[in-house]
Amino acid sequence: MTPRQRRFVSEYLIDLNATQAAIRAGYSKRRASSTAWDLLHKRQGVAEAVREAMLAREKRTLITADRVLEQFARIAFADIRQLAETDKKGLEVKSLAALSDDLAAAVVELSASDKGMRLRLQNRIEALNALARHLRLFDKNQSRGERASQHDEDRLPAREILRRKLAQLAGEEVPEE
Repeated sequence: MTPRQRRFVSEYLIDLNATQAAIRAGYSKRRASSTAWDLLHKRQGVAEAVREAMLAREKRTLITADRVLEQFARIAFADIRQLAETDKKGLEVKSLAALSDDLAAAVVELSASDKGMRLRLQNRIEALNALARHLRLFDKNQSRGERASQHDEDRLPAREILRRKLAQLAGEEVPEE
């Protein structure tokens, strides 16, 4: 690999934007997009270096695709009823110590003022959309057979669908019910 290709690999890891990585690595701005594509798809050494660097970063940071999906799932499936209770005085927020890790991950803000308590959760729709994109639920290019099995899954609760997909990604055997 040339020094410029090694620089491309390093720059690509910053934001995973191949075109910008090519520009930052010193390739022509005018041809940056096609150069980046060539580097990632036609230059085996560059593609392999990117894969190795990403794996090394994953091991170093312990940030994996599974952990990211788990966080999205925590946000997407958080139930506000598990965070607060109503009583005669009004709304009572549970103590932070009483929250599960899943619920705590979904909380953005929990504050008190003279006007009362403020409880704000992460954006559930964004998390659901991210999960749906990952699971290719919006993919219009699926074959009819894939769509038919998807319709069968649509009858299942969302948590079960996600559990099965995550198990499948992890290489576990997923029992069909």
